[in-house]
Amino acid sequence: YLAYYAVIQQLVRSSILITVFWTMFNLATTTHNLLVTLLSFLGIQLEESLVNIVSAFLRFFIAAIALAMIVSEWGYDINGFIAGLSLGGLAISLAAKDALANVFGSILIIMDKPFMVGDWISANGVEGTVEKISLRSTSVRTFPQALVYVPNSLLSNTPITNYTKRAKRRIEFNLGVTYTTTPEQMQKCVHSIRNFLTDHDGLYNEDMTVTFDSFGASSLNIFVICYTKTTDYLEFLRLKEEINFALLNIMSEYGVSAAFPSTSVYFETPLTTNSVPSTKNP
Repeated sequence: YLAYYAVIQQLVRSSILITVFWTMFNLATTTHNLLVTLLSFLGIQLEESLVNIVSAFLRFFIAAIALAMIVSEWGYDINGFIAGLSLGGLAISLAAKDALANVFGSILIIMDKPFMVGDWISANGVEGTVEKISLRSTSVRTFPQALVYVPNSLLSNTPITNYTKRAKRRIEFNLGVTYTTTPEQMQKCVHSIRNFLTDHDGLYNEDMTVTFDSFGASSLNIFVICYTKTTDYLEFLRLKEEINFALLNIMSEYGVSAAFPSTSVYFETPLTTNSVPSTKNP
């Protein structure tokens, strides 16, 4: 009877351990929000992706401790188990070093925050909108609507351009006008363009450039640089269109024409009709 009683005691204690650790395992999931609530109480704010990673590691830790305590409860030496677990962990680490590199890469990305879900980025030859950050990879929706999965280990070791974080967008172009434009027309045209851009509510006044820049091969070039206050792409395109129409009106007002690539050929000796070979039969 003592043997049966000891077995029953071990079963009861094991059941209690399983119940306690199973409860802790469930509470560590993100669906219960216990981890988020606890961190918020401590004044720590984490991104949703980082909470998922922390939750996964915490559940693994709880499961490992539960297994070790239950094995110890049944009289097995857990020292060998822990040693075997360490060796097994080392073997798994060596075999899955790329996967672990991606996991640590995701942690670095979320901690450093070079981008967030919804940002427009360009990295490692991929440009698009970030849709998801997981343990292994980051999902980027390209503009042709293809979904690209970029390993986090690559993203954590490559330059990342985040277009969403821009405070303003740059407009830069050369406006070429014909060589028939007079100096007076050029001065009035440049002055009017500068005044229009300076007074525009959608542009910043600082770092603006409007100048007669150079004598091109087939045009007189007016160099224009300005910065928009909006970073939204559609609004940016609408603003560029508004500026282009305004430039057309200014050029039309002063009788200035846009130039196009052309080549002029000059003959040292004027061509005469006699110099053209006859096509008639003698």
